[in-house]
Amino acid sequence: MNRQDIYKLIRKYKDNTATESEKETLTEWYRSVANQDAEFPDDEDSVEEEMLLRLNQQTKPQKPHRFFLKRWSVAASILFLLSAGAIFFIKKNGSIQKPELVHNTVIVPGGNKAILTLANGQKISLTDAQKGQITQQKGVQISKTADGQLVYTAADDNGGSNAIAVAQYNTMETPRGGQFQLFLPDGTRVWLNAASSLKYPVDFGSAGERRVELSGEAYFEVAHNKDRPFRVITNRQVVEVLGTHFNVNAYNDEPNTKTTLLEGAVKVTGGDKSAMLKPGQEASLTDHLKISDVDTEEAVAWKNGYFRFDDERLETVMRKVSRWYNVDVVYRDNDVKDDLFAAVTTRFANISTLLKIMEQTGDVSFSIEGSKIIISKKAKK
Repeated sequence: MNRQDIYKLIRKYKDNTATESEKETLTEWYRSVANQDAEFPDDEDSVEEEMLLRLNQQTKPQKPHRFFLKRWSVAASILFLLSAGAIFFIKKNGSIQKPELVHNTVIVPGGNKAILTLANGQKISLTDAQKGQITQQKGVQISKTADGQLVYTAADDNGGSNAIAVAQYNTMETPRGGQFQLFLPDGTRVWLNAASSLKYPVDFGSAGERRVELSGEAYFEVAHNKDRPFRVITNRQVVEVLGTHFNVNAYNDEPNTKTTLLEGAVKVTGGDKSAMLKPGQEASLTDHLKISDVDTEEAVAWKNGYFRFDDERLETVMRKVSRWYNVDVVYRDNDVKDDLFAAVTTRFANISTLLKIMEQTGDVSFSIEGSKIIISKKAKK
């Protein structure tokens, strides 16, 4: 069995959906990596942890300059070990260790922060706004929920003289260190990542089409309407859907614009090229459009509250860290930018915890000077 097969059996065992044959197969595998007389732990809550530790021990890094905070197939199941203020990593001997913080400067993670710009130019801080109705724009009520989402709903008097005759557009902007959720007037739900902006009509009926403009990154769950496609416009491409779930990463400082499809179907157009995506596929656009099969969980990890790095260059990792923690990154040694990291961590730990683990698992060291992260190659002992 390969690693993914074992992982699936562990999950089924934990969820009480494994057949007797599958339980026997898993027991045989466990004994082969532990010892012939080993039995499953008696404590049901520790079964998954013990199995995953054995699975992690069985996997060894294969490439130089590849550093593992956790192998993903393990980490996906032991997120219960990750609290908002801590990150755990698995050492080669299989023990679980919680690292100590090593930096005195406390840089906290991001949170729900955004600015809403209305059609008339008025700016509203959604970070400071109280729950309840924020404002009303000709037939549409704009409210903030208790859990920090912005919701557009038709007011009771929507219609007649109050109906919107000319399309009006609002813009939501998140700063570095911010994120926000938004329910558009058609029922579409949007998660906006840090350092991003979304421009959209207050009422899709008056706009004549369902069209939004994105800079940065957002995850969309589009309300289905077969007669009115939903279009996401970025500086490089157009994504057209009827009703589906997908992620768009269109940061200006990233080399590629990526569209990842989780459910339904989307049409991606970049330049004079177009392609239809199926669930589990990703369109990557640079000077040409490339379609590939991917693990979609990596693309939406940010929306689910954690970082996930799958053999990513340190420079790419630190761009994500920089946006979320609102810090600048300085490299004392440029050649470390190409070091590869694989990791899964909560997005809600202080940055010192993340940097400590990266130091322990890689050949880089970090120092914090105000809001700057200084990265150097470790001195050889």
